[in-house]
Amino acid sequence: MTEDNQREHAQKLLKKYLRGECNPAEEQLVSKWFYSLDDEPTLPKNEREALLGRSKDVLMHKFEGEMNKMKPNKNVFTWKRIAIAASVLFALTITVLFLQQGQTSPAPQLAAITPDTTGLYKNDILPGERYARLSNEHGETHSLGKEDQVENIKSAELKGNLKLEVPAAGTYSIVLNDGTQVWLNAASTLQYPDQFEGDERRVKLIGEAFFQVAKDANKPFRIEVENSVIEVLGTSFNVNAYHKEINTSLVEGKVKIMSQGHEAYLLPGNEAIISTDKIRIQPADIQKNTAWQRGEFSLEGSSFSEIISQISRWYNVDFINAEDITVSNRFNGTLSRESRLSEVLNILSFATNRKFEIDGRHIIIR
Repeated sequence: MTEDNQREHAQKLLKKYLRGECNPAEEQLVSKWFYSLDDEPTLPKNEREALLGRSKDVLMHKFEGEMNKMKPNKNVFTWKRIAIAASVLFALTITVLFLQQGQTSPAPQLAAITPDTTGLYKNDILPGERYARLSNEHGETHSLGKEDQVENIKSAELKGNLKLEVPAAGTYSIVLNDGTQVWLNAASTLQYPDQFEGDERRVKLIGEAFFQVAKDANKPFRIEVENSVIEVLGTSFNVNAYHKEINTSLVEGKVKIMSQGHEAYLLPGNEAIISTDKIRIQPADIQKNTAWQRGEFSLEGSSFSEIISQISRWYNVDFINAEDITVSNRFNGTLSRESRLSEVLNILSFATNRKFEIDGRHIIIR
């Protein structure tokens, strides 16, 4: 699409939006552009400034024309001036973002707010999806959507220390240089080098990830998590570091845990709970601890607070009055992470005998 066509398309969509004539898909598109203002710019600085200047000249000319038509009624003048100024600013934003669209895809609206179809809620929320942001030590950033692969980015831009960030309502998987596969859960970050050098392979994790480590007897794989280090040669395991206690669940292989002067070895089927002063080894519910990687919420033996923590991260919502829930029993069963939020809350409502309301991204418990 040429620059002129992009501008014409943007103007038509803006007029529809201001008249309230956009369909839900068009409104969502406008929202995506508006909230992606903080994305890393893709146009060179001089081109962005020139584009901004041209757009501002055109829009301010229209702004001044509208102001000259107005009658000198003070109240009408004030409020209409504000409305026009807001429209000009919004039009400028849309124009610039449209012109950037040909070079980069805007960040998706993860866990998008959508109309409720059940008649029980003010709105509904769609499930999260595959998305991450990859950046290098020079500040260059790439958005990675459903179909994007890290391997498709120019190798020259993937040198040195890299950071893969998965936001709330996102998930992403990556294959590291040594062949190790890593699946990242929502609200998680992995820091790693483009090439493993020396006598170890070291990465840093915040949040939760499932690792399938490629075997290399001469180069152990080490994961930094808070003040702890998890060391393996070749194995599959899950690391949950969302909370103060770090949970490492071993599927296969052998893992060495090192934390503040303590050491422990983990065998398949067990988990290590790492706290500030000790490492506790105990049998693990592997199916429950790795359910997220299979696209499920596992409720088996979970408390209410554990369940809403999972829901909060995946749908990017917060719960109000959650402290009022005093359900002492544990929950059972599994739920698909492909479910709409309303479907999940209907089940929670039945299990707790409480009413849940969705108001934007707030879940109010009655």
